[in-house]
Amino acid sequence: MIMKPFKHTITVKNKKHSYTIKPVNRETVYIDCPAAGISQRFHVEDVTALLVDLPELIILEQEWQKKRKEVIRFRVSAEDKKKIEKNAVKAGFHTISAYLRNLALGTA
Repeated sequence: MIMKPFKHTITVKNKKHSYTIKPVNRETVYIDCPAAGISQRFHVEDVTALLVDLPELIILEQEWQKKRKEVIRFRVSAEDKKKIEKNAVKAGFHTISAYLRNLALGTA
């Protein structure tokens, strides 16, 4: 029997962070935890270890985010923006910034 999506919070440094576990099939689940920068599939047997490591992953993500202070801005047409958004989703990104950063750095 496949479980229903599970939404919960975890408290790290006195702040609550949400995460969601969605079943994909009997062997894999999709885990989304924006605070830890996680949004991907995992094998069911790996979920326990991930949840144990989640507080540390959230702290590491926060430290990494603090280092990113510079801003790059540019203008695009509405049509180009829609194409970029579509390509970002198609490539598995949840934000245009992450998609464009990875493209620009050659890691996408």
